[in-house]
Amino acid sequence: MNHVVFIPGKEEKKSVQTVNDVYRLRHDAFIDRLGWDICSDNGMERDHFDDLDPYHIVVKNASGEMGGCWRALPTTGDYMLRSIFPELLQGEVLPECQNIWEISRFAVKKTHNKAIKGYSSQVTVRMLQSLYEFAQYQNVQQYVAVTTVGFERILQKLGITMRRLGEGKALQIGVEKSVAILVDVDEKLRIELH
Repeated sequence: MNHVVFIPGKEEKKSVQTVNDVYRLRHDAFIDRLGWDICSDNGMERDHFDDLDPYHIVVKNASGEMGGCWRALPTTGDYMLRSIFPELLQGEVLPECQNIWEISRFAVKKTHNKAIKGYSSQVTVRMLQSLYEFAQYQNVQQYVAVTTVGFERILQKLGITMRRLGEGKALQIGVEKSVAILVDVDEKLRIELH
């Protein structure tokens, strides 16, 4: 069974090995697999948002091996949609509220891609379920995210309550059609698989 660990940015020094594993997984996922042109140092992908005390949410298996991770930042400060991808707002007001957080750097280890019940992977589903758990922990009511149209389809298939921001048009960002979405924290985010 996969379990979830929340690592507050202010406590990264207590979990150095796990946080370094997060940065290595991000390098593998975004630079090696997706070919993104972003900075990396010694095989670890880190950006200036990691200096803003984000939470790193990590999914581990029973032996403690990391299967996936994502990053959470409150929208009251700097975040990716605000600074890097504002064109995806398409005229909508930028979310800025203590109860709305941004999800970013959602990455699954390639060896953990075993599909279950027609869904992407056990780890992916567990990571999405952790969105609900983190929301309860931090009193998050909604998430914003910049994502690909392909991943948006996975979220829709799982029945997650969400909508595209702005005019709802997908824009070409690098090699992917991308959108900004607003995800409601409701019972559907618990993602019960039957």
